[in-house]
Amino acid sequence: MISNRTTAIIVGILFLTSTAAIFIGGTLIESYFIDKPPDKTLLIIGTLLEVYCGIAVAGIGVLLFPILKPHNEKLALGYVVFRITELVVIIIGEVIILTLLTYSQDYYLIVAFFTGIGGLMFCYLMYQSKLIPRFISVLGLVGYSMLLTALILEWLGYSSFSFFNFPGVMFYLPGMAFEIILPVWLIVKGFNSSVIASESAKTDIN
Repeated sequence: MISNRTTAIIVGILFLTSTAAIFIGGTLIESYFIDKPPDKTLLIIGTLLEVYCGIAVAGIGVLLFPILKPHNEKLALGYVVFRITELVVIIIGEVIILTLLTYSQDYYLIVAFFTGIGGLMFCYLMYQSKLIPRFISVLGLVGYSMLLTALILEWLGYSSFSFFNFPGVMFYLPGMAFEIILPVWLIVKGFNSSVIASESAKTDIN
């Protein structure tokens, strides 16, 4: 059985690497459709990186389930299901990119939507459980709410709210800050041990 401290470190690493993978992978895929002549190797590497991102976020959900379950079992299970669904969406999207050689911004908006909803579920669970400092959870709640707001506005045709435009980029910054601060905290400090000990005591009593 993996210890809570080890789980925190693994989750922190998965958060950092998945964030890096989706940005690098997306850049490589986009370059394939821009560069002349296109480099198929970059396309393959980019899709593999994005699939890794999906595997990482699904892994985060699975690893955290035993820790989050005592605080809100239904929401913790929903978070796992949502993250696994996100992985499935990413795999389908990457297969379409590789087989049809088509690039659609809508695909990334859909993935980001799953990221936003899953992120809100995760941050609410963290806020409720106090497994991490609440200011970090609040930053995540604000960040993912702003992400979803930007996505909705972009879907409605307001192109200035995309990640690469202003003021759109401002809506992504809090979420990006959260996805850096949280994993660093988990790697360095881990989860609140007193909260975990309290929940373990309650379980033993029951």
